[in-house]
Amino acid sequence: MNKQYPYDPRSLHLIYSVLLIIQLIMTVVVLYSAKEDAVIQFSMNKISNFSIPSFVFGLAALGKGLWNKGLLTIEVEDDMDTKFEILTKIHIWQWVLVQLGTLMLLTFTLMESNFYYFMFALVNIIYFFTCLLYTSPSPRDLSTSR
Repeated sequence: MNKQYPYDPRSLHLIYSVLLIIQLIMTVVVLYSAKEDAVIQFSMNKISNFSIPSFVFGLAALGKGLWNKGLLTIEVEDDMDTKFEILTKIHIWQWVLVQLGTLMLLTFTLMESNFYYFMFALVNIIYFFTCLLYTSPSPRDLSTSR
């Protein structure tokens, strides 16, 4: 008898794929819409060159903090269903925070025609892509995920 869990960790793959597709669509929009005079420019006098990446790194740190707090909660929890629920929620929250930061960086790339922000966004997209690979089904057993 197969027991259905209220939060199936394999569903993370679908949620994650949707978020990654949103990022990739926005990346294509940025690349297509970029003006010919778009540059990679960093100015010590421009506050957004510090504040935007710092805010995005803060979102990532918040996501990591939520992840660590969730793992501590999982350690003391006895019920397996509750553990799955917590694990799913902390995955989704961490990914949503990284997604928000990436979209913010891509938006500023478009607004300022400055690919300085785009470089940070690419790091987040690579992170998302590696998470997608991690949550993909294992080639050894296609009925489960790693």
